[in-house]
Amino acid sequence: MSCGTTILLTGASGYLGGLIATALLAAEPEVRILAPIRPGHDPDALRLSLAEELAAGGDLAPAATLDRLEFATLPPAGSILELTRQSLDFGVDEIVHCAACLDYFDKAGLEAINVGMTQEMLALGSSIGVRRFTYISTAFSSGYVRHPIAETVHDDPEVDPTDYTSTKRRAERSVAESGLPYLILRPSIIIGHSGDGRYSGKRYGLYQLWSGIERLLCREWHETIHAFAPLQPANLVHQDAFQNAFIAARRQLPDDRILNIVAAEEGAPSARDLWTLWLDACNRPLRRIYYERMADIPSRELPPAQRALLALASVNLEIIGHPWHFERDGLAALTAKGLHFPEARLPSIERCQRRLMENSAAIQKFLERHQRQFALAS
Repeated sequence: MSCGTTILLTGASGYLGGLIATALLAAEPEVRILAPIRPGHDPDALRLSLAEELAAGGDLAPAATLDRLEFATLPPAGSILELTRQSLDFGVDEIVHCAACLDYFDKAGLEAINVGMTQEMLALGSSIGVRRFTYISTAFSSGYVRHPIAETVHDDPEVDPTDYTSTKRRAERSVAESGLPYLILRPSIIIGHSGDGRYSGKRYGLYQLWSGIERLLCREWHETIHAFAPLQPANLVHQDAFQNAFIAARRQLPDDRILNIVAAEEGAPSARDLWTLWLDACNRPLRRIYYERMADIPSRELPPAQRALLALASVNLEIIGHPWHFERDGLAALTAKGLHFPEARLPSIERCQRRLMENSAAIQKFLERHQRQFALAS
């Protein structure tokens, strides 16, 4: 793509949207961004958050960099006239649509945002004649399938992990059938930076599990821990790998392409490895009982805290533990052209875990309280 592009970026107030905004501003000096946000979001607070991420990435003048980003108020659902006017005034010639509803259990919200808003953004793109529409989907939009997941539009599977994945799949189809030049990016589970472990997103995915352990298993010591921990490789992607892949795809991939932004299976840690990494660092039970299938866990016999953790994280644990097999032809081609894609492996995941633990007062208090006991056990 050429320089001098003006981009309308939805979802900039969220984690992935913020990563995209900072990646674009850092890597593309000629790019300007119009970022519509919903009423209630504080533009100054968002600017501060983006400035901190830019500074962490090495930007010595983040405030000046952010001069190329302008926030606008997102109009009510069903009305894009005002956003059309703002886009025309700003000279938008590309749309990156990242806004999404992530609540697995909010069917109305999933339908309205993931499907309805995507169709509105496509209508906006058609009305102003954008030269490319980039859609941020999910690697799991295929649903639960056993065959390799191709970089093509998916058929409907027999089973979906959640309504979230089904609405994202339908949105992908709308994008592919819109007639606009498009790029669909399918990131896997995003975790913190591969270098320093920083993470500023909400606690979804692996962070939901870590957060649940923090709240439920760090109140008192558990002599035995029961965990759903299959040996399937867990597909995790560092945020800087995602950012690098986004920039490389935008610059180098032709129109009408789909890219799986996913980890290589070889060398990827399993859910069991992730549990062991945490338990070694924090809870240190005398016994660990790992289960390959959720149905094998005697949930009624578990202590209340462990039963609550299982209920909280069961959906994400099942997604992590499913045998996903992704095609990576697009990533392979971009890597051959110079893409730096740091794979999520136990040492880099441990950096993310350690950063979370060090910033958690509850975990530090738990470790301090049980320090003598842990020392004797080791």
